[in-house]
Amino acid sequence: MICKELKIPIILEKTEALSVRIVKNHPRVPLIEKDLRKRRAGYNGESTIYYHLTFLRDKRYKIFYNVRLPIFSNHFQMDFLILTPFYILIIEVKNISGMVTIDPFIKQLTRTHKGVTEGFVDPVSQVQRYKLLLHKWLITHRIKHPPIEHLVVFSNPSTTLNYTVCPAPDDPYKQIIHAQNVIDKIKELNEKHPIPTVTDKELLKMKRLILKSHHDSDTDILKFHSLTQNDILTGVRCENCQHIPMIRISASWSCSKCNNSSKTAHTKAIQEYFLLMNNHLTNSEIRNFLHLTSRNTAYKLLKSFQLQTQGCTKSVTYSKPTR
Repeated sequence: MICKELKIPIILEKTEALSVRIVKNHPRVPLIEKDLRKRRAGYNGESTIYYHLTFLRDKRYKIFYNVRLPIFSNHFQMDFLILTPFYILIIEVKNISGMVTIDPFIKQLTRTHKGVTEGFVDPVSQVQRYKLLLHKWLITHRIKHPPIEHLVVFSNPSTTLNYTVCPAPDDPYKQIIHAQNVIDKIKELNEKHPIPTVTDKELLKMKRLILKSHHDSDTDILKFHSLTQNDILTGVRCENCQHIPMIRISASWSCSKCNNSSKTAHTKAIQEYFLLMNNHLTNSEIRNFLHLTSRNTAYKLLKSFQLQTQGCTKSVTYSKPTR
């Protein structure tokens, strides 16, 4: 049972918007493109695992994608969380190509791909930290819970996994698998934990608390990449050739580069404004961003969106509803 479904992470949407709005030839473009490739790969890997988990039809499995919970003054985020009356399972997903070598002794993961070797954060140490934090979170909320298990799942079937030292059967590093084996591993956990330790009512309480407590991260993508709003291209982007800006003619947008015409090209531009610039705007701000001169035209375009408003007349602000 899917309790929190797969969605494109907001940080990925922001990075995609930044990649098409960053001023041409900016020195940080290569870093932004690298970050975008990494985030797309991560989401694609999570999509693969999500597909496999959808085969768990039994209602005793309560599946959450991308759960981010507050703990003390920070947050921790899990790729997948599965609740059952018998155990809780945290799944950490890795989409890494090439030959991956895992060293349980020094807790290190290295990848060799196309002749280049590089190190990565040890995923087992990472997921064990999430286990500890989730345990503390549940205890803090006085929630009775079953044992917490973990898996590290590599989503790319071509990835070769090697150990420097073969871990013992009960070693945490033994819980590293490929995506196609995730259902079989869950069946093994079912055999390991045959007796329920929480009731359906207690499980439902845990589910509701997790959904209520989850908060998406709202990263300021410009600050993250050491940019300012001056580094962002304004104007409506052509849906056909990506040229910026399009020109407003009558009730349409016209591209001076490819002659494409569109009545709705501003929709994407306003979405990108919210992703990059601010989570609220005024009529004046959207006129500047879309290169409009008419206050009335800007008002009509904003009215076509499902936006929350605050204030009145010329002081009104428009905000995008929270996800």
